[in-house]
Order: sequence, then structure tokens, then C-alpha cells
Amino acid sequence: MQILRLLTIALLLSGCTPAYDYAEDVDFTRFNSASLAPDSDLDSLDGARIAAAARTLLPTRGLEITSSEQASLWLHYQLKPETKLLTTMPRMLSRHGEFWDDEERVYGAVRQLKLVLWLTLPASERVIWRSKHNSAFPGEKLSGGERSRRIKQQVTELLSTYPPSK
Repeated sequence: MQILRLLTIALLLSGCTPAYDYAEDVDFTRFNSASLAPDSDLDSLDGARIAAAARTLLPTRGLEITSSEQASLWLHYQLKPETKLLTTMPRMLSRHGEFWDDEERVYGAVRQLKLVLWLTLPASERVIWRSKHNSAFPGEKLSGGERSRRIKQQVTELLSTYPPSK
């Protein structure tokens, strides 16, 4: 039983860091400024919230906010649609008659959006760092201050992986 608890804690902790990737041949210490990519959607409410959070948080990651012409990096974002399968957990420790109930069953699917941030080099638009949040982007039921707070939280968690530790 103790082993099961330790495994559960390990699984919960491993899911906290957003998935990220980066170009191994890039020296991230040479970058000191960033701008939102010129093609960023700043007109939508969520786009403006993501941009505001990024402008606040990029300086805490060592990147000064500048114009896109002067920036050493461009920050892009996307709300990527994904389908999440809803499944039952197998009950491997319970018996039903003569059989063990160890089968996972799918009972539905939910479409959700995931926030993805990536940094590119302005001259070549080469992607050098990318991070995708593990949780769904705040749904339409949230609005105003609570929506802004959750978006800022996701941007904070994504940017926590920059600069990457090699």
C-alpha cells in the first residue's frame, strides 16, 4: 500500500511541469530581448490577455520587451485544439466473480484547447524553444478577472521552462 501511495505522488508531481523542447545547438545566454511576433492576434480578448501576461513575465526570464524590429526573439502563441478521451480507471485490485476488472473503458471525448508558446529567431523564423501546457485552456464559462488570472497562470508555467536547462 505504501508503494501505491509513493507511485501516486510521483505521478502527480511529474505532471506539473509543462512539456517543452528546445534546439540543443542554440546558446540561450546570447538572447536578451523579445517581442510578440508581428502576426500575433492582439485584437481578441484572450489574445490580449496572453500578450499582457507575456509582456509582464518575459523580463523575469531575462528577456527585455522591445519592438519586433529590435528583438532577438519573437514569442508566438497558439490555442491548439485537442481531443481528450474520457475513460474509466481499471480496478485491478477488485474481482468480479472469477475475473479481475482490469480493462480501461472509453465512455466519451471532450474537445479542449491547449496553450502553446514558442520562440523564434526573427531573421529565419527558426523555432528554438516550444512549450505546451498540460491543462486545458480556460473554458468559456470563465470570464473577466478569473479568466485573466488562469491565463496568466498558464503563461507563467510555460515560461518557467525558459531558458531551458541543458
